Amino acid sequence: MSPASNATSKEPDRTFWLQGAQAGSPAALIALGINLFRFEVKGEKLSILVMCALKLLAMPAAAFVLAKLLGLPPIAAGVIVLVAAMPTGANAYIFAAQYQRLVNPVSGAVALGTLLAAVTLPVVVWVVAG
Repeated sequence: MSPASNATSKEPDRTFWLQGAQAGSPAALIALGINLFRFEVKGEKLSILVMCALKLLAMPAAAFVLAKLLGLPPIAAGVIVLVAAMPTGANAYIFAAQYQRLVNPVSGAVALGTLLAAVTLPVVVWVVAG
């Protein structure tokens, strides 16, 4: 009898939980996108662009320079720069909404930053790898 046909096998349970875990991030991003859809970013374009530029360009550049100045090993420096290059996450939006501060610009920065990261992250990987 094969392990797949064994009724007492724990494999189906493990597969179920792995598939659920893999669906968590996309589901959270879809929920965030639906929630952000209702916000209007009219009049907030400059602050959104500044937030995105700081997060997607200035932070990875600062991390890159700091890693070089500290003489970090290439793998550690690469990880630090890549983490710094990630777009603004949902946590920033959650805090903005909880404290009712800059909710519209932060929601716009999360949405735009995620889209722009599709261009900036490959460039950062190329710079770090080169």
